[in-house]
Amino acid sequence: MRRNGTVLLIGSIHFDRPDNGDLLHVQGMSILTPDRQKQIEDVLNVLSDFRPTKIMIETRSEHQRDLTQEYKAYRAGQLTLTADERHQLGFRLAAQMNLTDLLAIDWNQMLDGVPSLGQLRDEEPERFDEIIAKETERMRQMEYEFSELPLLSFLHKINTDGRTREMHQTYLTLACLGVSGMEWMARYWYARNLMIFKNILTQSEGPEERIVVIYGLAHVYLLRQLLTDCDEITLLTLDDII
Repeated sequence: MRRNGTVLLIGSIHFDRPDNGDLLHVQGMSILTPDRQKQIEDVLNVLSDFRPTKIMIETRSEHQRDLTQEYKAYRAGQLTLTADERHQLGFRLAAQMNLTDLLAIDWNQMLDGVPSLGQLRDEEPERFDEIIAKETERMRQMEYEFSELPLLSFLHKINTDGRTREMHQTYLTLACLGVSGMEWMARYWYARNLMIFKNILTQSEGPEERIVVIYGLAHVYLLRQLLTDCDEITLLTLDDII
């Protein structure tokens, strides 16, 4: 079977804790402190040993031109990086490897007729609140780990099979919230991850490619499954390079 290169998939929390529609966000200490910046360097040194030829990040593909211009501004010393993990991990790793660009591979659209999370909450308030309460407790544990562990150790821990499966279970529980839950899961969440998977494959140009994909942790379980099952990509995780 033909191979389209090697993908190193890394799930991350959103360092800048954006209001982006995620169910919950991990809080914690700033990634911009001197100590955290040193920890970022430690992570980048490990990732650079992988010798990536491309870096793909969670930016919508229709924003590729803006991403390219932003990265050029950073390389020219005209942009101060934010706490965003796309900047702290993606931009800095790309620059360290002297890459000319990063690739935007996200797809995130709500299609007509697809229920929203708000609709799921309105239709099944008690069950929805139970899911959120359980997820909140898991987020508190992750916040503690984020504050206590060096960043590389934290990323390694949250990318284990058990932790990514736990997060996926939350989405499967949402799918059980009646027909609306199933439709949200199938027509938005699964569709989104399938589009991300397709974008990874179509922008890998041959067996010599070594691609780092940096994405929100919630996506990792499905993306691993898809990349493994397609049999066109050699998939690696942090376990394989640390």
